[in-house]
Parts: sequence; C-alpha cells; structure tokens
Amino acid sequence: MIKNIEKFLIKTLAKNHLVKLVDLFLHFSLKLKGYKNFGNFDETGETYLINLLKKNKIKYCLDIGAHNGEYSKKLLNINVLKVIAFEPMKVSFGKLRKLKKLYPNNFECFNFALSNQNGFKKIYFTNKNSQLASLIKNLKEINFLKKKKIYNQKVKTIPLDFFVKQNKKLFTKKIDFVKIDTEGNDLNVIRGGFKFFRKHNPKFIQIEMNYHNLFSGDNLYQFKKVLNKYNIYRLLPYNNGLLKIDPTRPENNIFHLSNYIFIRN
Repeated sequence: MIKNIEKFLIKTLAKNHLVKLVDLFLHFSLKLKGYKNFGNFDETGETYLINLLKKNKIKYCLDIGAHNGEYSKKLLNINVLKVIAFEPMKVSFGKLRKLKKLYPNNFECFNFALSNQNGFKKIYFTNKNSQLASLIKNLKEINFLKKKKIYNQKVKTIPLDFFVKQNKKLFTKKIDFVKIDTEGNDLNVIRGGFKFFRKHNPKFIQIEMNYHNLFSGDNLYQFKKVLNKYNIYRLLPYNNGLLKIDPTRPENNIFHLSNYIFIRN
C-alpha cells in the first residue's frame, strides 16, 4: 500500500513544471530536520543546547572559532567558570578582548587558529569581521559569495595539543564542553588535539557542517571515526531538541548549515 502511494506521488510530482514546488517542500523539510538553520540562537537550536549544558552543570569550556564572542558570553551567563576562546581574525579578536574586561577571571582569548599543524596558513574572507572566514581556500565556490570580492591574509596555526602543553595552568580542570566553528577546519582541529580529547574526554562537543565541508571533503563518518566514544545528534531549531543520527547514512551528510552535538557514551 505504502509503496503504491509512493509510486503515485513520484509519478505525479516528478515533473519539470513542479520543480519549484518540490524545492519548496525540500527547503522546509531540511529546516525541520536541522539543516539550513542559521541566524540567532533560537533558529540554530543553540538555545536548547545552552540550556542542556546548564542542566549538566558544565563548568569548563573551549570556544574554538569564537568570532565576536556571542557564544562565549552565553556560556559565561550560565555561570560557566572558565571559557578559553580562539579566534584568528583581528577585528573579531578585538571584541573578545572587550569581553575579557567584563569577565577577567572567567575568560581567556587567543588570537590564532587551531588546526593540525604549527605554522602559518592563508585565511579567506569577504570582510574582516566575517563569520565565514575560513582556512579552506574554495570560499569563492560558495554560490552566494561568487559575486563578492575574496580577501586573504596569513594567520598563525597551532595544534590544540601543542597549546595545552605550553599552557598547562589553563587545563588543571577537565574541559566539559568544546564548541568548534571553524568553517570547514573542524576535523583538523580535533586531529590536532588527539591527546587533549583522549585526556579530557569532554561530555559534549559541538561542530558545524556547511558549504566548507563540501570543499574540505570532511563528513560525519570521518568525525565518528575520530570521536568513536560519542553518539551524534543534530540540533533542531526553536528549542525542539536533538535528533540522533547515523553518520553512515547519506541523508545525514548534507553540507547545509547544521549543528551537530557529540555526546559522550
């Protein structure tokens, strides 16, 4: 019965003149499943996550790819004891320094990019305060940026394990939560922190999947191989919770602005 209905719908709707209607259905279906959600914390589902972290009494966090510090401030406002933030773009980092003045004992910030190698790499951006600044050079390939001018500059890159070794006093307590939003470089961040993740074993790790992952070639299956002690959930918009997903399924590897939470088994 179901198969017959499916066949009827496909035969009826899979027509050229109905493509726009099907695209509209697809657009809303993706948003309902946690894709294409960006903007404020309610739309991304991160309000739900912040409340979940509060319920689990998260106290020590890393904010990797902190941009202007909005996420760090949310964490500090739920009485997190320490947030250590990393941001390579100088304009954004200037705003993190202002946050440091507001939370002198609870917030630390560093002006470089975490990755899997020590050295210098070009970072690509449309403006100096862009949220899309990325170490992945194919920024021009993103469809809505094709008409924009792309700039680049060199930034310092450091593996997390190297940073921890050089700053042991910052890591006397176990890190509970790690948020990574590095526009396609998230997996390199994790690879550069292999010892850190093994030692601290954070309760929660957040990453974002978007256009950049299409160009970097990183998918959820690769993340799962590295973080094999974690279950993976996609954040649903507007406080609708978490959707557990199977990283081996193609439909769960859509590179379209979605946030994933790795929760320790």
